[in-house]
Amino acid sequence: MRRAATRAALALFLAGVALALLPWPGALVERVYLGVLLPAWSALSAPVVDAAGFSVSGVLLILLVSVPLAVLPAAGRRALRGVLTTWAAAGLVLLLLFSLTFGLAYRLPGLAEREGLAPESLTADARGGLELRVLELLASSSAWSRGGPAPTLNAVPDSADLPASAARCVAQLASDLRSEYRPATLPQRVKLLPAGLMLRFGFAGITLPWLLEPHIDAGLAPVSALGVALHELAHSAGYAAEAEAEAVGLVAGLECADQRVVYAAALRLAGAMAAALPANERQAFMAQWPAAAHADVRAADRATRRFEDARLTRGATAAYDLYLRSQGEAGGMAEYDRGTQLALLLYHARHLAL
Repeated sequence: MRRAATRAALALFLAGVALALLPWPGALVERVYLGVLLPAWSALSAPVVDAAGFSVSGVLLILLVSVPLAVLPAAGRRALRGVLTTWAAAGLVLLLLFSLTFGLAYRLPGLAEREGLAPESLTADARGGLELRVLELLASSSAWSRGGPAPTLNAVPDSADLPASAARCVAQLASDLRSEYRPATLPQRVKLLPAGLMLRFGFAGITLPWLLEPHIDAGLAPVSALGVALHELAHSAGYAAEAEAEAVGLVAGLECADQRVVYAAALRLAGAMAAALPANERQAFMAQWPAAAHADVRAADRATRRFEDARLTRGATAAYDLYLRSQGEAGGMAEYDRGTQLALLLYHARHLAL
């Protein structure tokens, strides 16, 4: 029995490694992941995620660690080997499931390749047109958002539909971009993590891959929270690469019928665009923002300063950079910045290209 269990665990380990590391042809991965695994699994996982007001993935992971430890004192030393074996087996299963539910998405043909997005298409005139469009969207959606319900995630009845609204917009864009495949089923809830849990490490959200369950830090300012939620929902839609999740989340937000979502996406994109400009150009660009946008940027900065810890951020950033590179994202943490460029290319191709 023990020998059979060992063989099964080894088989799972080898399968997980093979799926995660071997250079499978992109076309084959696309047919398997987008054509079968993602739509089938998300149709099962999304209702589970939506049924609970807490992080289902987080609770399951905590139980996986704590239950074996809880029974250890009563069982004595001889149970230690069983606990270690349980954790090892669970780790192997999670490795395999990671590849099947999310990891294969890193092996898909890139968004730029699929959509024919060429950086050279962003001429000076094209960038000027994009800048004007983002400013227009920021102004118009800001005016609506300030007169409508407060854009706060999962907080009050007036805004309880915001995560679902954002999810519908991300799902629509993902369906447009992958129209030949059955779309993923996105969760309609975005789970809140304790305030500061991620901000202390320099991050704002995470999608736990086994249930494709999106989470954001509850310490975020409201509009920032919605912008981060768009990014995490794009991960849930099967865009694993950070640059692609950023681009899909932003463009989905800009195209959304819900002006609260448009505002969150426009402010997030405008902030990223401003950060890439020289100081004098940045000042001129931001001078054209509506007053509400400046107020929301200040609120986001206050939330960050409240929880930031430079030492924790350095370590977490280095670790995540290593993870991204191990998954084939050559830029590591710089992939987030590439996401802004990719978002501009995608939006230009869909709305402004002649």
